[in-house]
Amino acid sequence: MREDSPGLFDLPGQGQVHGRFEPARLTQARVRQAISKTQLAGKVGVSAAAIGQYEAGVNSPRPDVLDRLADALEVRPGFFGAGRPLARLETVSTHFRSLRSARVSDRQKALATATLVWELTFALERYVKLPEADLPVLPAGTAPSEAAARLREHWELPDGPVKHLVATAESRGIVVAVRPEGEIDAVDAFSAVIVGRPILITTPRRSGKVFPHRFSVAHEIGHLLLHGDAEEHSAVIENEADEFAAAFLTPASSMDALLPQRLDLAALDRLGRTWGVSPHSLVRRMVERGRTTESSARRAYQRLATTVDPSADPTTAYPGELPTLLKKAAELAEDHGAGIPALAELLKISPRLVRDLLGEVDERPVLRLVGGG
Repeated sequence: MREDSPGLFDLPGQGQVHGRFEPARLTQARVRQAISKTQLAGKVGVSAAAIGQYEAGVNSPRPDVLDRLADALEVRPGFFGAGRPLARLETVSTHFRSLRSARVSDRQKALATATLVWELTFALERYVKLPEADLPVLPAGTAPSEAAARLREHWELPDGPVKHLVATAESRGIVVAVRPEGEIDAVDAFSAVIVGRPILITTPRRSGKVFPHRFSVAHEIGHLLLHGDAEEHSAVIENEADEFAAAFLTPASSMDALLPQRLDLAALDRLGRTWGVSPHSLVRRMVERGRTTESSARRAYQRLATTVDPSADPTTAYPGELPTLLKKAAELAEDHGAGIPALAELLKISPRLVRDLLGEVDERPVLRLVGGG
């Protein structure tokens, strides 16, 4: 007996898939769970070749196999139906800020998560008008420092520190999300534009500390402005995004008047707390502005490594640096009759996963049953 059959299908019980099976949906759900085709085949009771045929669109799974696929991948059977908005993984260009050289599977998993965040955003926009994406279009070859100045001007930011960077980005239509550690391994932050909507995702490795979080967010905004069409990841591109972040958060015109004439870590610490950047970033800025040498900077980094108290990071002094756009949109949608269950039905996923994508932490105690005898 064949493991699959092509064509239209309907599912009993948990809901029907209307129309044809969408192969890209299976790929999206599998990649997001970081499960190989062989592993998924073992969970579902078919061959790895059958999974490959489903994802290639050669065959469609039988209704009973589709139920098992949905179960294994923690979605509803209807998730695999064609006809809903879908950002195909192979069509989305992303920029990753990694702890180390991330594997292709890590990047694909992160991208699958970003596409699901975009789908949630799209679903919310059925009920709530979100801010439109508002990034200036810059000529090719624009220098990072010039791009930073143009964005400050475009967003009408006053001179001085950028207050509430994440809240500002969200007010300009950039969807920001923090995904838990362990879900996206080896990636600190990444960004993409999906169907015109900028998506920026960070992890607690960055969001847990306000200074690196702000720099990472600015770094990713730099990618969105400078590298929208870049297809390759390179050190040059990463350096340009870093240059943008430094120029955006600490403009040269201001730093030239404020940076000490010689390396003074106490002074840099005070300055950093005012501008929302780390002393490490300001040491680098001193090198860039010709106030100190690379060798002196390396010694300063070594001193900072032994003197900076990680627990003293003043995160609470910087409100507006954790994302709230999607959560507030969901609350407004619920006020208009479209709560979590309605969003889950639109997305064909569980209400628990919708809450997770919104950044809501499930604080309920876990019931654990211990078998007797």
